[in-house]
This record gives sequence, structure tokens and C-alpha cells, in this order.
Amino acid sequence: MKKSIAFCAAWACGYMINASQPYLKMLQRQNDEEENHSFQEFIQDQNYSQPKIIDFLHNSPDRHFLHNMIVQNEKAFNFFRVYLPRDVEIKGCENNHQLHVVFNAAEEVRGNNEDVHSGLLATLIDNAFGQLSFLATGFIPSVTANLQLNFKETIHTNKDYLISCEVEKIQGRKVFLKAVVYDKDKNICGEATALFITVNWGGKQWKQMIDTLQNTKFFNQGIQRFLY
Repeated sequence: MKKSIAFCAAWACGYMINASQPYLKMLQRQNDEEENHSFQEFIQDQNYSQPKIIDFLHNSPDRHFLHNMIVQNEKAFNFFRVYLPRDVEIKGCENNHQLHVVFNAAEEVRGNNEDVHSGLLATLIDNAFGQLSFLATGFIPSVTANLQLNFKETIHTNKDYLISCEVEKIQGRKVFLKAVVYDKDKNICGEATALFITVNWGGKQWKQMIDTLQNTKFFNQGIQRFLY
């Protein structure tokens, strides 16, 4: 009996240690880790940084195509960061909601020749739009209804690019977004527009709860601690 209990305890400890490894890896990385990319000055001037919640998502063992299959694959990106403003306030409206993604894709994700596979770029923009829509609507999940990409220049591997996303407007459950892809010389390499639809679960009750929280003086302070 004692051996069985000891075995179960050892198994449970081993499982917990193994499951916590991705999060421990994230915590070991310093918050102000030195970043070296072509848009570093822009990110610093705009007072943007990658929130803790993004670190957790990118190191999460939960199944997610972008986080598990791409970001956690050390061969996929030479550099990948998602940036939000440090002074972000969640007010459930579209005003001043922006998000930036800086990436440098490795050769393992190329398509023809030395260009980045277009499907990867679509995935990055779609995921960024989803995160931005979630913030702009006051933490209501949304799904992609329409996504359109127009490529103007080839996106190459082993080069830095910036994806700037913003909310154009919100009409009911519809969230309209747009994005521009820049190279290090500020040339426009691609543009994207999208329509996201907020999930109709919880409905009015969920929205009322969020609105109530937003009216408390500690709400945005709590969001700041959660994000950063």
C-alpha cells in the first residue's frame, strides 16, 4: 500500500514538473530582455512592450496552431514579438487600439525561393487581429468572418518586418480591422483588412459584467498588472 502511494505521489510530482516547464522557461526570461531588431527604436518611442500574457500564450502547452506549432518551434522564427502599449486602457471601444508584431522568419517556413510562405503571414495577421479584437471589445472572444491580404512586395526570410494592426470601427458584434506590413526601410510590403464577429455566448450578461468592472477605479490598474 505504501509503495503504491509513493509511486502515485512520484508520478504526480513528475507530471506537475513536466507540465510547468514551459511556464518556468518563460519566467526565467527577463522582462526587459535585450531585443535587437530593426524596429526597436520605434517600439521604445511608442512605449510598447510584449505583455506577460503573450509570454504565457507562447509558452503554453495547450494546443494552438500558432503558439505550439510555430512560435514554440525554435526553427520557425529568428525573432517574434507581439507588442501592446504599456498604458493600454480597456474601455470596450475601438479608439486607440493598436497592436504591433515584429518578426524575422527563418528559412524553415519559406515557400518558393527565399520568400516567407504566404500562409504563415496570413496566420500571423489573423492571430493579431483576434487578440486586438478581444481587447477592443472588452474581453469578448471573436471569430474571423473575412480576411483579405494584398501583397505588394515579397516577404523574405531572415529579415525584420513589422505588422501594424488597428481597429477601424466596431458596429454591434462586427469588428473591422486593418493592418500594414513594413520592411526595415518602412516600405509597405502588404496590407490586410478583416471582419471579426464577437462570439454570442453569455450575451448581455457577459457585457454587463465587463461594463460594471470597467466602472470601478481598480479595473485598469488590475489590467495593467495582468498584462505587464
